[in-house]
Amino acid sequence: MATGVVTVGRRQYASGLYWENSPSGRISQAAKEAARQPSVRAAYYAARAGNKQGRVPQFGLAPETPGLKSDMPSLAGCLANQQPGSWIGAFRLREGVSLVIVRDDLIVPDGDLFFNDETEARDHLYQEMGVGGFQRTYAPDSWGVPGADTMPLALLLNDKTDIRLRSVELSKAAKIGFLIGTVVVLLIVAGSWWYQADKAKQAELRRQQMEALERMRRAKSPLDPFGGGPPEYPKPVRKWENEPRPLEIIEACRKALEKVSTRIAGWRTDSHKCTPGTLTVRWARSTGNAAPPPDSLVNDSANSATRSVSLGLSKRGPEDLVDPDVITQRYLNQNWGANHSKGRLKRLPDDPLPKPPPNYKGEWNPPPPPWVKRSFTIEVQTLPGQSTYYLEGIPGLTISSISYRGAGLAVNGTWAIEGVIYENRR
Repeated sequence: MATGVVTVGRRQYASGLYWENSPSGRISQAAKEAARQPSVRAAYYAARAGNKQGRVPQFGLAPETPGLKSDMPSLAGCLANQQPGSWIGAFRLREGVSLVIVRDDLIVPDGDLFFNDETEARDHLYQEMGVGGFQRTYAPDSWGVPGADTMPLALLLNDKTDIRLRSVELSKAAKIGFLIGTVVVLLIVAGSWWYQADKAKQAELRRQQMEALERMRRAKSPLDPFGGGPPEYPKPVRKWENEPRPLEIIEACRKALEKVSTRIAGWRTDSHKCTPGTLTVRWARSTGNAAPPPDSLVNDSANSATRSVSLGLSKRGPEDLVDPDVITQRYLNQNWGANHSKGRLKRLPDDPLPKPPPNYKGEWNPPPPPWVKRSFTIEVQTLPGQSTYYLEGIPGLTISSISYRGAGLAVNGTWAIEGVIYENRR
């Protein structure tokens, strides 16, 4: 028995893999982990997904063998997908004999065998038939197996190639391609950083020029805010420029969570919440007189504890806004509200207008700020998760809170990211 390459029609197939049921739905990852075990050291794997009828996923492993290569179809895997149920089949080919054993739609661990000796293959077939439980048996007509179906392998296989070998390790060409791709991405990131830095520098220069012109205008035509001239209304506060960038908040929140032990004996996690400046974790006592979580504050009734961690972020600085239709089009393209009812954008009232100076008696009618606001809520499974996809590169976007919805840090919980987007007034 060995691993080998067999020919069916004009196509080559791999025969002689060792098959295992996958412990999870991530078949490729499970196969690679098993292949790297010192006792295995497989070079290739083939994966069969589960199905709606309850079949579990499984994978087959093959050692480094002359003739085997990535993307070559697996004979047993393709046959098992074509012929469901429980069956055994021996197939004489020019290279030798392939023996396939399938029970309840699953290839048994030693059910994908390749023999150079036909007599050894026939003896193994009779040995497995003695165990019983097969609905069908396939064997060459010359073997004289009672009740065996002699249908040619090509008809059973029906030219299928859906289960293929994959390399456990990246090939040399793939490694070179990955390295080139990494270099290209780094160049793009560096170029984008330079462009954004230059854009911010130009925006700050324009701001300084406008302020200088305004000071000159006031020096030439001073206005009396308490007399008959038009009042000088204060400039509205560009609040988003005083907030950290959204992805910096999300990343800082994730790193702060790594520093906090959320699973404490005798306590259950009640809530996790991040604001632009602080991570706050609350616990509720579940049993007895267990020691409180490290560095936490316990309330007077001793039934809850709180810990806060500073995120220590800086202001983003000058940032120009975009028009509302740009934000709306991105919201529609990415379908923010696909998995939750609060994902849609919602218009918010304008920022409060500035109040007149004390004792001012004249007309006071400041214009509204040159921007509008909309609120949003995005839900993601993990941090940062898909938040980069949704929020990266949106000027004027601020985050007010990041809160966890679920028990503890359960797999099915979600992080709700809430905030406000400032946009140019049209």
